[in-house]
Order: sequence, then structure tokens, then C-alpha cells
Amino acid sequence: MFTILRNQVLKVFLLSVCLVLLALHLCVPINLTAVDIGRHIKNGELILSGHPEVLYKNFYSFTYPDYPFINHHWFFGVISFVFFRMSGFEGLSVFYIFLLVLTFLLAFDSARRYSNFNFSIFLSVIGFLLLTSRAEIRPEGFSVFFTALDFWLLQLFLQRRISERVLLMGIPIVQVLWVNTHIFFPMGPALVGLFLWQAKLAGEDKERLRILQRLLLISVLVNLINPSGLWGMLTPLNGFKKFGYELAENQSVFFMIHRFGDILIYKYYVAAAMVMISGMVLCLRREGVKALPMVVLGVFITIAGFRAVRLFMPFGFLFIPLSAYFYAPYVKKAAVNFVLGLASMAVLCICLMPAHPQIGLSPKVNASAEFFKQSGLRGPVFSNYDIGGYLIYHFGGREKVFVDNRQEAFPPDFFQRVYIPMQEDDSVWRQSQVKYGFNVIYFYRHDITPWGQDFLIARLRDPQWAPVFVDDYTIIFARRGSIDQGTVDRFELPQSMFIITEARGG
Repeated sequence: MFTILRNQVLKVFLLSVCLVLLALHLCVPINLTAVDIGRHIKNGELILSGHPEVLYKNFYSFTYPDYPFINHHWFFGVISFVFFRMSGFEGLSVFYIFLLVLTFLLAFDSARRYSNFNFSIFLSVIGFLLLTSRAEIRPEGFSVFFTALDFWLLQLFLQRRISERVLLMGIPIVQVLWVNTHIFFPMGPALVGLFLWQAKLAGEDKERLRILQRLLLISVLVNLINPSGLWGMLTPLNGFKKFGYELAENQSVFFMIHRFGDILIYKYYVAAAMVMISGMVLCLRREGVKALPMVVLGVFITIAGFRAVRLFMPFGFLFIPLSAYFYAPYVKKAAVNFVLGLASMAVLCICLMPAHPQIGLSPKVNASAEFFKQSGLRGPVFSNYDIGGYLIYHFGGREKVFVDNRQEAFPPDFFQRVYIPMQEDDSVWRQSQVKYGFNVIYFYRHDITPWGQDFLIARLRDPQWAPVFVDDYTIIFARRGSIDQGTVDRFELPQSMFIITEARGG
């Protein structure tokens, strides 16, 4: 009796440590100048105040204000605005952390049902770094949550732990929310299809197969319930388009290792993927064709993670239950104590990792926006890709942006024929200056593109432009002789403040 109680206490301790550590590592400050959340909040505010045009047009841009596009994550904006309105950025951070911790619990419970508690803890520890690799508040967090929830519900149904009614009500409701929250919503019907396939291979009775077939049809059709109907349902096909602007988050693992080889997470992903692949091979050899549905899901998410590093977090959450499924028969009772000890040591190692939890905004991140407002600066503003969401949040009703971080909201050739050449070629910049009449340049300083760095160096050397503000996040230039000359006279910064290096991409 004492041994059983001791084991239960140890289990509660290990799971609690995992939950606390996960929450702490998700407590990252919001760098509003480089993430999308500002734009999402503004979307939610405008939608709730009766401005539906943000659903269909490039509403925030003065370059292409009427360019049609589908705002596929509009409901995330509404949710974000509601939490922001109630409790500010701190409350929004806490809500998002809670969402991802709940996602972890769903993934953990699915793993436990395939194997056992101790092995699930061990897998959770392996996946820990991947779970926290993109801790910023993003709509894809909802996709990860909905994936874990669908997986859990389907697993419970096949294990006869929930009824047909719960399944047929739960997953369609999730899907309606999903299609309006994030573009990864096709994952919902895909999971239903894979579990249907698994049920057929397992020889489930015809009634249960009919339930899953009906659910598959419903989970596809409810995707039409979005503001853009059929076109909104087909939005994920845009993933096959070329938008002309390569984002770091969409690059492959090997590209990022070559470019940023000193960052651990990319190599760590390769190691975790090898664990997943080894499990799939063992499972196929053991179960043959019956293993195919889960192997297909494992292959898909592993390849997806290799192709785009933004998918590390979905891989991390699916890694836990899938690896439990693949390796479950090899976790014998005799090895439980070994696994438990290994998991305990791994958790303790994670405890030693430096963590500086902080919720809400990064320190003084709004200083540049406050300067812009108080100094009386007026556009048109030329801004870089990264800072668009920040400007929309602060000036959405006052200053339209030149560009923001929505590739799909601009024509496909805009980035290659307009935006990038303006920064690479001074003659193109001067032509664009005449065309758009820029009075202000507002840049995120840590733009790592070579053209962005070259552009900033050129403007620091350009007598037509005066730097009037700089901090850890941004730099602002005002054009001499423009309506902002008074700001130049009062706030121009001396050239001695700036150290220019010629290293590209720095």
C-alpha cells in the first residue's frame, strides 16, 4: 500500500513539474514590434465595432487598400481583442499559456492511454523544447489545441470511452471554430479520416464505421460556415502559391541549421524526428498494415516540420501520443522504474534550464509609437514587413501602412518587383519616394534580410533623411524639408550614435 501511494505521489509530482515548467517557459514577453498580435487585436476591435471590410480587403494598406483577400483567422482576432479588452496584454498572455498547457494535458492523456504514465512523462520531456519553440501568441496555437482535442476525442471513441453523441457534437463544433481561427483547419477532417481508416483495419463493427463516415462528411461540410463560404474553405490551397517573400519561419530545418547553426532547436528537432521515425519503423514491422494510419500521420507531421520550422510546435504536441503508440509494446513493466528514473532526471535537467518568465509586453516596446504620436509626425510612412502589425495596432485609424506581415494581402509580384527593389537599389528607392511621397521611414531594427540592413545603412548616409528616434526595437527617420521638418529640427540624432558595419544580414 505504501509503495502504491509513493508511486502516485511521484506521478503527481512529475506531472506537476512538467505543467509548471511548460507554463514558465511559455511566459515570454510580447515583442509587439515583430509579431502579429497587434494586428489581430485591431481586427477584433474593428469587426466587433461593425467594420466587416477587414474580412475581405487589405484594409490597412495605402498601397493596395482594395486588394481582395480572405481573412481566415478573423475569429482569433475577436478572441484576442476580448481578452485584451478585459485584462490587457497580461491577461491575453495568461489565456494563451492556459490554452497551450491544456493542449499538453490532452496530448499527455492520449499518450498515457496508448502506453503508461511513466513513458508519457518521458516523451513529454523529450518534446518539451519543441512545445515552447514558438511561445508568441499566434493563431496557430488554436490549431495545435484543436488537433490535440480532436485526436483525444477520436481516441476515446475508438476505446469506447465516449458516446456517439459526444463525438458527433464535439468535433463539428471544434471544426466551425477552427475554420474561422486558423488556416490549418483541414487537419480536422484529416484526423477523422485517419481514425476511420484505423477503425476499418482494426475490424470495428459497421455501426461505428458509419458513425465515423458520417462525421467525416460533416467535418468537411461545416468548413463552409465562414464569412467567405466556399472560398474560405479553399483558402489552404494558397499554401501552394508563391508570394514572393521568404519568411524565416517557413524555411526548412537544414536551411536554418546552415544559416543559424549555433541555435540548438534546429538540431534538436532532427534528433526528435529520428526518435519518431525509429518508432514508425518498429511499429510497421510489428503491426504491418494496421499501423499505417498513425504512421501516415507521423510521416506527415515529421516531413512538415522538416520543411517549415514554424511547425515544430505541432510536431512537438503530436510527438507525445504518436511515439507512445509506436513504442508502447516495448515499455514493459520491468522497465517502468528505469523509465521513471530517466524521466525524473530529464525533468530535473529542465529545471536547471534558465527561464525568465514574464507576461505582457516587452519593456518599453511602445516607446517609438508614443514618440511618433507626441512629436506630431505624419506620413505617408515607409515601413518594413516585420513592423506592420505594430503600426496597425497603434495607427490603424490614423496612418495606413505601406506593407505588413500578411503576404496574401498583397499582389504576388509586390514583394519582388516593388518592396525588395526599393531597399536594394537607390534609384528605385528615389523613384518610389516620388511616387508615394514618404515623409517617414519606420523600421524594425532587427530585420535580418540583407536588403533591410543595406537600406538602413543607405538611409543613415542619405542627407535627405534624418534619424529622429532609435531604441532597442525600432528606428525612425523623418524627411528633411517635409511637413515633418519641425520634428527633424527638434529631435535629429547625431551620426556619432550609430556604428555601421557592412556585414550583410547582421
